[in-house]
Amino acid sequence: MTWTHLIPVAAIAIWTASPAAAAESQRFDIPAQRLDNALITLGNAAQISIGGIDQRLAGARSKAVHGRMTIAQALTTMLRGTGFTYQIVDTQTVRIVALAPRSKPVRPAPRPAVPPPRASAAAPAPAEIVVTATKQGQALDSYPGTAHIQSVGGIGLGENQGTAAFIARIPTLTSTNLGPGRNKLFVRGIADSSFSGPTQSTVGLYLGDLRLTYNAPEPDLRLYDIDRIEVIEGPQGTLYGAGALGGIVRIVPRMADNGGFHASATVGRSVTRDAEPGYDLGGMLNIPVIADRMALRVVGYNQVEGGYIDNATLGMRNTNRTRIDGARANLRVEPGDNWTIDLNAVIQNIDTRDGQYADIDQPLRTHAANIAQPHDNDFKATGLEIAKDWGDLKLLSSTGIVDHDLSDTFDATGYGGNPEIQIFQGHEAIRLLTHETRLSHGMPSGNSWVAGVSLVRNIDRIDRRLGPLGAPVTLAQLRNQKTEVAIFGEATQRIAPRLSGTLGGRVVFAETIGELMGGSGEDFEPKRRQIRVLPTAALSWKPTSDLLTFLRYQSGFRSGGIAITGGQINSAQRFDSDSIHNVELGVRFGSEADSARPRFSGGITAFYSIWTSIQADLIGSDGLPFTENIGRGTVYGAEINGRWHVTDHLFFDGALFINRSALTNPVEGLEEADERPLPNVARTGGRFTAAWESPLSDRLSLKLDGTVRLIGASSLGTTAPLILEHGETTQLDFSASLAARDWALTLDATNLLNVSGNSFSYGNPFTVALGKQITPLRPRTVRVALRLGF
Repeated sequence: MTWTHLIPVAAIAIWTASPAAAAESQRFDIPAQRLDNALITLGNAAQISIGGIDQRLAGARSKAVHGRMTIAQALTTMLRGTGFTYQIVDTQTVRIVALAPRSKPVRPAPRPAVPPPRASAAAPAPAEIVVTATKQGQALDSYPGTAHIQSVGGIGLGENQGTAAFIARIPTLTSTNLGPGRNKLFVRGIADSSFSGPTQSTVGLYLGDLRLTYNAPEPDLRLYDIDRIEVIEGPQGTLYGAGALGGIVRIVPRMADNGGFHASATVGRSVTRDAEPGYDLGGMLNIPVIADRMALRVVGYNQVEGGYIDNATLGMRNTNRTRIDGARANLRVEPGDNWTIDLNAVIQNIDTRDGQYADIDQPLRTHAANIAQPHDNDFKATGLEIAKDWGDLKLLSSTGIVDHDLSDTFDATGYGGNPEIQIFQGHEAIRLLTHETRLSHGMPSGNSWVAGVSLVRNIDRIDRRLGPLGAPVTLAQLRNQKTEVAIFGEATQRIAPRLSGTLGGRVVFAETIGELMGGSGEDFEPKRRQIRVLPTAALSWKPTSDLLTFLRYQSGFRSGGIAITGGQINSAQRFDSDSIHNVELGVRFGSEADSARPRFSGGITAFYSIWTSIQADLIGSDGLPFTENIGRGTVYGAEINGRWHVTDHLFFDGALFINRSALTNPVEGLEEADERPLPNVARTGGRFTAAWESPLSDRLSLKLDGTVRLIGASSLGTTAPLILEHGETTQLDFSASLAARDWALTLDATNLLNVSGNSFSYGNPFTVALGKQITPLRPRTVRVALRLGF
């Protein structure tokens, strides 16, 4: 079977200790049902690891599997007559692949037995085949754009980690480093500012099809029971609308299955050099409610990250301790005829006692502040998804509601020349409603299309106070309401045997209503409306089955709004919409599916973006935040990535990027910023990973993983007082895992060289202009964890 035939594929990875144990039989009791659910049930029953499953499997019906048999026999029975078969890729991996059209049913030829399973339910699968974030289920090896996919749960990308874990694995995905639940994500150098305010995020963040943010910092959800992370570089305005200037980050959770009860539990303990210890607890329950019709999956976790920053003024050590509590639930109903209904709920609270910055005139990892500066991030979301599958044709209707509350406190002593201790308190309440209904169609030939309608309504209330301890007065109270209604469509069509074209567009009607409560400001319209058209076009050419070249044009925008005027009480001003246009040229090569020889795959991409009327949340020399359009800029760069499977046990993976940006045409009053780089994105960076896995016995396997990450220099801001350099750090991490059928023991060590560095030069806005603040990396931290599967 050729690689071309693997396009309509489900990738099911079975990682193991030894091929010999696959001959051992066990009892299965799996009724006939949708094939994708049956395969998940088989994986859970046999304690094998499941990778990303192709949506096409939902249109097939499995055969019942009853009795005692080997895993290979169970797969053969289940897949008989479905149009799919299984394929042994190597001694560790099995894939479910579609049979070639009009071919006779294939009985698997005699091969090495299917390897026995490992305990970890999230061992990394081979390269994902289908990119679900394209909303068309496009094959990764034919997608005319740049996408990154990372499996979750294996070593190096553990369940207890948050966004920082996959940022470390994808060099073009970057972030500020204010602390858990306070950061802004950036993709491909499209970075507006270091601070979160009324401007919409430049990256769209999703949990499945549930949109998580609009203008808030990313909530930093823990990755318990998450299958994979998909990052689609942008802009992605055609498919995702406003706020996807840099791209999309899609967190894909595991869903409930009705094949049987199963559970997992994880307990970890971490020790940080010269800091408080930490711990993490997590668990998952999958409960069948009605056989073949309804199941419930519940995830819960509690985590404490030990503090490592001292406060010299208060004489306190390790003040930035963080506690994270969260839960997630999925109720899946399958009423029949390939209808699926999913009700989802997410809750997570982050409580950080103090900022994680230091002052350069203080001892290592120490700052001086008259009060503690805590942060609180409370996130809640619910979503309803209704889907219908007709095989190649799919319907999805998704509705979500997000309730997000954020609170910050800063030491404002000295503001306005007042030597007395003063406090600044900021509170933001965000209510987000989203809906999308879309119809998509995909074919084995690679032709595909998607069309839909969407609604987004975001209400953001900002309340800022400043004054003496215990009696701060209101600076301003602001309400922004943004509504976007859109129709969109995108289609990929084969033009010639090896040439395909993509065309798409989105028409957006956007309305912004701004209100300054109890104050005055610029004489602006309280309501603004606009219509935007966001096109995309691409050409892709596959001269061979494992080589793809593509040229793509994409666009995006963000709506305008009103923002509090820095330095003035009860005053606001309007900021305008911004837009971006991007051209991308890329090559992807290699195939990891060919196990007959060492496999090498990779890609090279170059891009150029023009960004007009850039919106930016800034702070003034007095420390107060404000928002304005800073001018026109350009961003361009290149990235190179490669993966080499040297043997079945050893592989190397690496990526490098260069990025250049500039504010080429600043607005009046910001002429000093002409040609200065945009903030927070390193001008160079890279990552190199080496991983090795080998069986120790029939039931045990050992895996080792080492990663070096290089972060180049960048600037905190484009305008004064934020023209401060940070970056230029090297971080070395190491992980090891010892796994058996129903348990895994892992060791993770981060920042092995115990580098302090300066990953971000901001902690307190009221003293950042002094140029003394740095944000050191977390010191060397070692975590030991045990994961059990039931």
